[in-house]
Amino acid sequence: MSSIQDAEKYVNELKSANLDDRSKAIDTLAQLGHTEIVDFLIDLLTDAHHRLVKEGVCKTLGKIGDKRAVDVLITALKDENESVRYQAAIALGQIQDKKAIPPLLEILAKKGDPLVRSEAAKAVGLIGDPSALKILLNILKNEDDRFIKYHSVTSLGRIGDKKAIKELSKIVKESDDERLILRSIEAIESIQKTNNMKISAS
Repeated sequence: MSSIQDAEKYVNELKSANLDDRSKAIDTLAQLGHTEIVDFLIDLLTDAHHRLVKEGVCKTLGKIGDKRAVDVLITALKDENESVRYQAAIALGQIQDKKAIPPLLEILAKKGDPLVRSEAAKAVGLIGDPSALKILLNILKNEDDRFIKYHSVTSLGRIGDKKAIKELSKIVKESDDERLILRSIEAIESIQKTNNMKISAS
């Protein structure tokens, strides 16, 4: 049996109602993840109509981590299914290509779609691009959804820009959300560590 035939077999299992079966299929497809399989999955995500298949392909491409998948995952950020948009955002964070930053920031700048925005906030931190700083700081000031805030704080810590410390310190002093306070303290420490390392290296 060829690799593509193997892949087609496991793609059919992505439609299973059983979560374990879908998870095993994703893991197996990721292990098959050489060039031919990645191309097959990219084409499949472009053409597939079944929601679970699209979710599974996004998860698989994220696990494989091949940057050739970035464009099709960016397109999937606009899929009609929230769960597909959510998995595409996760996958882009795993692949960590800066090309994904503008569309992820576009999602963050809009209201609504809290699950997807939460993962977009996480993804921009994993990618670590300073261009996300302004929007992440704006989220801390104006966002109501606590999970989007949590991920934004953690992402600010990962990005490591000293400009974030003022707003993070304000949260530590004024917030009554213990989890948010703890994440803000960790983010401040991470930023300080990053900048101390930069000073030492210079």
